[in-house]
Amino acid sequence: MDMLNIDLSGFLQQHRLPAGYQQQIAEWFAPLADTIRMHQKGAGRPIIVGINGAQGSGKSTLAACLVYLLEQQHHIRALSLSLDDFYFTRAERQRLAQGIHPLLATRGVPGTHDIPLARKTLSDLLHQHLPVLIPRFNKAIDDRYPPEFAECINEPVDVIVLEGWCLGARAESEASLAEPVNELESSEDPHGRWRRYVNEQLALFYPKLFELIDIWVMLKAPDFQCVYDWRLEQENKLRDSSRAQYQIMDASQLARFIKFYQRITQNTLRTLPSCVNYLFELDQNRQIIKLTSKPPTLAPMTKKQWLIFTDMDGSLLDHHNYHFDEAVPTLAALEYQHIPVIPVTSKTQAEVELLRDSLQNSHPFIVENGAAVFIPVGYFEQQPADTIEKNGYWLKEFVAPRSHWQSLIEQNRSRYQGEFKTFAEVGIDGIIAMTGLNVHAAARAARRQYGEPIAWQGNGNLKQQFINDLTQAGACILEGGRFMHVSGDCDKGRAIQWLEQVYQTANPDRQMVSLAIGDSQNDKAMLEQADYALLIRSPVHPLPGIERTDNLVVSTHTGPKGWAEGVNQIINTTLHSDSPKLPRGNHG
Repeated sequence: MDMLNIDLSGFLQQHRLPAGYQQQIAEWFAPLADTIRMHQKGAGRPIIVGINGAQGSGKSTLAACLVYLLEQQHHIRALSLSLDDFYFTRAERQRLAQGIHPLLATRGVPGTHDIPLARKTLSDLLHQHLPVLIPRFNKAIDDRYPPEFAECINEPVDVIVLEGWCLGARAESEASLAEPVNELESSEDPHGRWRRYVNEQLALFYPKLFELIDIWVMLKAPDFQCVYDWRLEQENKLRDSSRAQYQIMDASQLARFIKFYQRITQNTLRTLPSCVNYLFELDQNRQIIKLTSKPPTLAPMTKKQWLIFTDMDGSLLDHHNYHFDEAVPTLAALEYQHIPVIPVTSKTQAEVELLRDSLQNSHPFIVENGAAVFIPVGYFEQQPADTIEKNGYWLKEFVAPRSHWQSLIEQNRSRYQGEFKTFAEVGIDGIIAMTGLNVHAAARAARRQYGEPIAWQGNGNLKQQFINDLTQAGACILEGGRFMHVSGDCDKGRAIQWLEQVYQTANPDRQMVSLAIGDSQNDKAMLEQADYALLIRSPVHPLPGIERTDNLVVSTHTGPKGWAEGVNQIINTTLHSDSPKLPRGNHG
């Protein structure tokens, strides 16, 4: 279609563009939009187009133009984002300035962006974890807009166009940082502390953002000398359109401001052109004089669905007081990312139901060390095979009822008189004494359905003989942080394997990725079974011995603090990576 015959007057007027820009659209940008659509259609998934350009090069206008063309001509949903919108707030930059270097109060350089927020926003858009809130930055007041002004994306997006002046920039060698490149660096960063911090941030954190980009576009300025004129023109445009003018820069302020960008801009002009897919070379008037193309090869994306299977006592819940306050922010973030947290515990159905209310958790749960799986009716579109419907749940039972195991215990009691106590034997008062639970919680703990907890109080050697006797009678014994659990041939590993397959059957277009979290021996089976394992340190007993060495993290802290620490480490390390392995430095 001939783009010159399409009415672009509204777009040109909105962006205050000269009529001649329409010719540039027709000659250069409409074909680029066609190509982007072709790549997106071939990939069969949302894609990200990254646009690099120096200050004032026209990258924001190009991003808006591509969105307009993709939506109006190709009838797909597109969204334009700026790396600028992910600047830290002014208050956050002031803290950086006070703690690291005063120059970090000025927005712009790597280290002044909220990269985790940018990665999460893009990942949510790619994986259609809707709604997605898009932050916006107000340059007129040098601060992020309040959260209520964030743009809310409620529908899937096909193409995301991300533009930024340092998008794709590469860190420099230590030697290249020694000499200042301008007066700002020589007078205000004489020891190189600021530029080394910026370079370190660019090396450590920005590549994880850049690797999300599928197609790279660069608007290449002739040199850094013309950037000042372009940026001054941009500032004047901002002044004319803004009511809050007190933060708009004049010529002298701008001359200092662009010095913050000089080092990285010059390095990017040298290193990035050979790496991009579509290189538009500009003259000093921002007219395109040459296009060099290296079309990308895009692979279809397999959507990953994380499943977190977690022990409760001593892991998500504090060993001493059962609190989980330190994990609340992480739990909220997981829920926002649609990552189910599935309790896998020695606790009873009644206990877990109360905990789920406290956790605001509506996902399936596994009770009594893998004896049964409870799935809320309607959680999946179809009832899973081999389940029964009972009291609002689809129920999968792996073992015989509690009465069977109580009978086995009583048959062996005479040889071990006085060595142990069972929950059934001590009643509510005894459970309170052994656990510190209140009367209501103790009553819920007493409502076992599939096994019997035992508190061993006697000789350690006899304990092992007792375990052997029950095992020979057909029972399975699991030792937790506080109690032994006598039940049938079940374990947490088998239960999570079954439930993971149920998730996979219900979501055939997604790849399930499982994380198991535990602190004691009765968690061993699921820690070995899951794709990733997180061992939580205990204040009262050593870590359980497990055989795996891959994709294993051991927390630094205990209880819910260690839980949050480990989950964030694993999810943040792997969520945006195609590699199934954790870096070796993260192994326990």
